[in-house]
Amino acid sequence: MADRFSGLRCRPGDLALIVQDEPECRANIGQIVRVIGEYKLLRKSSMFYWLVVPQSSTPSAVLILGSERDDRTLVYDSRPRNHPDAWLRPLRDSSEADEMTHITERPIQSEWKDPAHLRVT
Repeated sequence: MADRFSGLRCRPGDLALIVQDEPECRANIGQIVRVIGEYKLLRKSSMFYWLVVPQSSTPSAVLILGSERDDRTLVYDSRPRNHPDAWLRPLRDSSEADEMTHITERPIQSEWKDPAHLRVT
C-alpha cells in the first residue's frame, strides 16, 4: 500500500521544529509543535499544510488572513493552527528516519598523495 504522505517531511504524530514562518510570526521559528494531521482547507495551495499544535503553553503568533489581499491580523494563542510541511523539520530518532532523510556517513577516500619529494625540511 502506498504511503499517501510520501515525499513530505512530516507524518501525523511527529514532533517538529518550526524552521520558517511568515515575517510577522518569525518569533515562532524554533518552536516545537505536534503534527496532528492534514489541514484540508487549503487544498488549492501549492504547498501541503499540516494541522499542528504548539507544545508550549505560552501563546505564539498566528497570522489570520482575511478575504482582502492586505487584510492580515496577528493574534497570539496556543490553539492548533495550520503550517506548511516545507516550513517544518521533524524531530525523529535516526532509526525512525525514512530513506529521504536518513544520511549514511561514509569515509571520504582522497586521491591526493603526499609527495615526499616536495616537502620542505
